[in-house]
Amino acid sequence: MPLAIKIILIVIGILLLVLALIGSGISRRLMTIPKMHRAPRIILAVLGVLLLATGGLLFALETEKHGPSEAGLKAHIPQGMMSNMACEKHPEAPEGAVQMVCSEARDGMPDQVVYYIMFPNRDAMQDYWQKTVEPENLSGTKCDSKEDFDAGGKTTYTLGDSTDTVGKLACGVDADGVTSATYTDQRFNIIVQASHKDPQSVSDFVDWVNSDASQPVEPADSTTATAQLHTGTR
Repeated sequence: MPLAIKIILIVIGILLLVLALIGSGISRRLMTIPKMHRAPRIILAVLGVLLLATGGLLFALETEKHGPSEAGLKAHIPQGMMSNMACEKHPEAPEGAVQMVCSEARDGMPDQVVYYIMFPNRDAMQDYWQKTVEPENLSGTKCDSKEDFDAGGKTTYTLGDSTDTVGKLACGVDADGVTSATYTDQRFNIIVQASHKDPQSVSDFVDWVNSDASQPVEPADSTTATAQLHTGTR
């Protein structure tokens, strides 16, 4: 529905509520407005509330419509991830975002877990990145090797032959020995968080992070080509 109609509904609703209020009778030194009968005042008030509620609801639905959706996020997850890992919607997404989690279980415990989080805009994505990664505490400037992950690092990355920065990448190992990487993809306002628990295959995980395996892709019906290989220190 056009924005103008929503605004008109809200304005009319406010006017009806004002008329209902005035209808209760106003007496001033220079002006006297006679009191309206009770039934018309109630009708005006009810209509005013309904129009205000309808306009507000339409605005809310429009906002939700243009926000990230599970289907929209799923379309950006590589088919290889969807085929080789169990992916499902995660209920605890950041405010205004939608989140999916993909896991690879062995002996009932997930060795590798990947979260995809789509935000409504780039600012929301960057704020979440800053709060969760805390890049100021990472001294390294690369995430190319196991040693870089052990030291903790942060960098930016590009895709294919392009020199345009696609996002930021942070890597490290936590106190429990879990190796992780978190990166942004500013093309789609998506953050990818991947963690790996098996210390025997950390090098494979590092290679996996620096490949195109987890990189968000264009939806299948998009006509825009997407570079699939990372260059530099991805």
